[in-house]
Amino acid sequence: MSELTGNRIRTTADKLGLPHLAETINEFTRRADEAKMGYLDFLDLVLSEELAVRDDRRFRQGLR
Repeated sequence: MSELTGNRIRTTADKLGLPHLAETINEFTRRADEAKMGYLDFLDLVLSEELAVRDDRRFRQGLR
């Protein structure tokens, strides 16, 4: 992934309210490359991780 593309994804993720994606896009792309994932599998990974982070955050706030 080029640096320009990574920066564009980070900016878009921030605007969409996807902070975990913005912070970890390089890790996601590395994992996708290693696993030779297709586009749909990569998208599934990213969205599942973002949802898990949100659910965890909501759970922790509920405990407070």
